Amino acid sequence: MTLNYQDIEKAVNSEEDAGGFAKLMQDFRQLGVQKYDYLVQDGLYRYFDADSHVDLNMNGVPKPVKAVGDATKIKTAVKQAQAGQFDFEKFCELAGEAGVLKWTSDLVSKEVTYYDSNDVVLLVEPIPGL
Repeated sequence: MTLNYQDIEKAVNSEEDAGGFAKLMQDFRQLGVQKYDYLVQDGLYRYFDADSHVDLNMNGVPKPVKAVGDATKIKTAVKQAQAGQFDFEKFCELAGEAGVLKWTSDLVSKEVTYYDSNDVVLLVEPIPGL
């Protein structure tokens, strides 16, 4: 299967706020996405299916990333995002402040893993609704 940029972009654009994450993950699964990374400093998504990957910017906005990871800060930001308290750009800003270089949303294991710049896991959260 080859990932379709337009279909992924349409799914991303239909998400109104960070509280719609579970629906977005369901849409991605229907499109063949098995996992994706979001690179905070680059504002870049890297989507993977079984055979390939594609890099897309879409709504990504590069944000500075602190050198030291803070698990408490990212956990707080995730909880606020799940409650729909702010948009994706604000979440990325808070992730960078927590030292998150990237996060991986794995639709197979149904988990989101947040990593610091040393590839240390700061937080693993279940993907709600999958």
